[in-house]
Amino acid sequence: ASLLPIPPMLLRVLRVLRIMRILRLLKHKEAKALRDLITTMVLSLPSLTNVSLILLLATFIYAILGVNLFTFVVHQDSITSERNFESLPSAALLLFQCLTGDGWSSIMADAMVDESSGLCSAAEGNCGSSAAVPYFLSFQMLGTFVLLNLIVAVILENFTSVGHVAPELASPADAE
Repeated sequence: ASLLPIPPMLLRVLRVLRIMRILRLLKHKEAKALRDLITTMVLSLPSLTNVSLILLLATFIYAILGVNLFTFVVHQDSITSERNFESLPSAALLLFQCLTGDGWSSIMADAMVDESSGLCSAAEGNCGSSAAVPYFLSFQMLGTFVLLNLIVAVILENFTSVGHVAPELASPADAE
């Protein structure tokens, strides 16, 4: 039972109202940099939505391909019973992990396991595929090095446009 006779939903509303106090700070002259950052994020939202949808589409396509290639790969250190290519959602989660750079090379190594390792059997059909190398390398190149950097580029472009409105954010001396 509750120690307070106040409903929890009311406490949540009060907590949100406390957060809203921060918005009052944005009116002060000293908070101009914070206002510029928030303006940058708001201006970036439409472009970030487009880039995120492209990233989601690429991840979905690679997840479908991964399910077709690596469904029956034996579970090991990185491809486990929770993170595997046995279903589309778990494949997408595993690819999201690869996008963050968290152990993608060990996932690739698990996906290309062969009979010589003694972990799988070609008769059972639970060995990996040599297609893992081009699959993961192309996903890393496209996802991490192109699309995630495109997200950074969109934010920087909008920050630069906000900088034209407020030139005191950067001076020519900062570029040197």
